[in-house]
This record gives sequence, C-alpha cells and structure tokens, in this order.
Amino acid sequence: MEREILHLKVPSFPVAVEQLRDGSLQGRPVAICTSGPGRALLQAVSPEAHRQGLHKGMLRQEALRTCPDVRLLPPNPELCMRMTRLLFGLLAAYTPLVEPSHPGSLFLDLSGTRRLFGPARDLAWKVRKEIRGRVGLEPRLGLAGNKLLSRIATRVIPESSLCDVFPGGERHFLEPLDVTVLPAVRTPSCNERVHELNIEKVSHLLPIDLPALQLAFGRQGLALYRQARGLDISPVRPPSRSPRITAEETLPEESNEDVFLLAVTLGLTEEAGRRLRQMKATTGRMELEVQYADTVLAQRACRIEPPCHLDASLFQHAFRLLERAVQRRVRIRRITIHCTQITVQPLQAMLFPDDVLFSLAWKEEALQHALDEIRARFGRKAIVRRGG
Repeated sequence: MEREILHLKVPSFPVAVEQLRDGSLQGRPVAICTSGPGRALLQAVSPEAHRQGLHKGMLRQEALRTCPDVRLLPPNPELCMRMTRLLFGLLAAYTPLVEPSHPGSLFLDLSGTRRLFGPARDLAWKVRKEIRGRVGLEPRLGLAGNKLLSRIATRVIPESSLCDVFPGGERHFLEPLDVTVLPAVRTPSCNERVHELNIEKVSHLLPIDLPALQLAFGRQGLALYRQARGLDISPVRPPSRSPRITAEETLPEESNEDVFLLAVTLGLTEEAGRRLRQMKATTGRMELEVQYADTVLAQRACRIEPPCHLDASLFQHAFRLLERAVQRRVRIRRITIHCTQITVQPLQAMLFPDDVLFSLAWKEEALQHALDEIRARFGRKAIVRRGG
C-alpha cells in the first residue's frame, strides 16, 4: 500500500491566530515581535506587512522605519498552542495518525483511508474547506509519499493551496528547488559547508556520490544524500502519552553573550525543576535546543544519572548542553529545554538525618524547598542569584 502523507501548515501562524482573535487586525500590516529596545527581531509577519517590505528576522527599528503603520504584537505562545490543539482535534476525525510538528503545522497519515473518504487529494481539499469554514484559517497543504516531501511542498507553494507530489515525480519536484529546503541544511555545520562549496540547488547534490558527501559533510552526508532524492521512511507519530516538560524562552533581544545566555538557561531549568517538584517526579533525560537569528537550529541531549529534580543538578546538565550546542558566533533567538523520561515517585523520608552520607542531600532538598516557598509567595523574581 502506497503511503499518502498530508502536511498542513498555516503561514505566519502567530499572526493568523491574532487576526482571528481581533478582527480589527484583518487586512492590516501586523508583525509579532518582542518588546523593548535593541536587536529585537520580527518573528512573524502578515501578508500585508510582507507586501510593504517587512520579513521575518527584520530588526524592530528597521521595520518601523519601513512601515510606520505596522502593528507590533508580543508573542502569545499559549494562544498558539490552544489553536494547534483545536486543529489536532478536527484532523483526528479523519485519521488517528496525526503528528503536530510545530504550532500551526501538522502531519496526517492518510494511507488506507481511501475506502472511507475517497482519494487522498479529495480528502485534502475537504480538510482545507473544513478548517477555513470552522476555524477561519487559510492552510497550505502538501501531499506526498512521505513526510519530507509533503513538508517541502508546503514551503514552496506561493499561497494557501494544495501541492500534490505524484509518485515517481519526486526527483523532478526537488531538482529546481533551493538546497535550503532540505532539513539537513538547517544544521549549523552543514549550512556553512553548503555555502563554502557553492551548492545552491538540490540538483547540484544529485551527481555527488555518497562517499564524497560523507567526506565533505561527515555524519550529515547520508542525510543529504537521502533527502536530495526525496527518501524518508519516518512514520507519522501521534503525540507521546509519556510525560514531558518543556521550558522555552524567546529572548527579548537576540544575543550571543555568555552571561546572558547562562542567565536565561538558569531561568529555564528553574521553571522545569519547579514543575518536576510539583509532580513529585524526576527526569532522566534532558534536551536543549537553540535557534539562531538566521533560523538555524542546534540540538544536544544527555542522560541524567541518577534522575533528579533539583535546580542545581538540572542547571549543571543544561550548562554542559549549552556549551556543546552553541558553536557559532551568530546571535541566538530562542532557547528551549525538554525534560523527558519522567518518573513519578514519592520522595523517601530520611531515617538518619545526622548521617554524613545523607546530610548534604537533605540540606539541598531543604534549601530547594525554601526557595520554592519564597517564589510561590513573592514571585519568581524574589530571588536573584549573584556571582559565579
């Protein structure tokens, strides 16, 4: 049975959601941007703002000079997540295999649904019509034999419509496209290497054999080889039911200053630790992701042995991951921490509090509890860490 994967993406999703919430924003140039001076960049722009010269990643001051009438709104991640969950509920009526990849972006595996809903292309149009009618959003749809091609299809179509990549036409679809449509090129090392070798189109990669790509790009060579040929066997994975804690912050001003990045990371680990302690749980794995100003992503992960829930231990692991992830001089826009492999277990009371083996751990637990109590009563900013 041929795989039929549909990718649904709402362009400029944060702006589209804000325009739904406030009808007065319809038809106006709107952009999402953090407040404050400095190098704050636009995170999303409406089509009207784009036609007036604004684009994602533009400096706030430059955007105001280019389009004085632009309406700048702060990010609202909670609203975006609620709308994504609404989309998920609508799409789950057609297939149980729905995977949210980012806010406003979802994959659907339509393989085997032909007898219920007809051809996948007809079902895609039906999905688009329902979302436009019931939600009011204008999605882009990409239909192909795998997730890679369907995701690229939604990136290259010029407007909210459907791009169908027919079986056997994968190579003709990919060849003329810019090489940056391939996910592997978004990694920092691969992105820089591609520019050094003057590789601009996907077609430039096709004549290069696998050993040569592996020699030039290392571990990314195999990924480039497969993606340039449209090969992808990854399944559509519904959201995991295992607990997962995510702490994320978009910086008010893009920066590559070590002290500032460490302060942000500390705040994220404190938030993750607070939520773990509320669950009376520990985490056994941490993932850290940084997004650069040029949208390139870098990710690192590590196991936590033994599993922990205290801020100090979590920050030690996050600090090492940050050092490994940040390898470029480009300013950073966003930092995200994920805590997985979460185990809920009651904390064991101490039988011998005077025992030297237990006293240090007991004091650390007591200190953490006291800090949590202060923050709960006076707010997160009640405690300020100073020094190294």
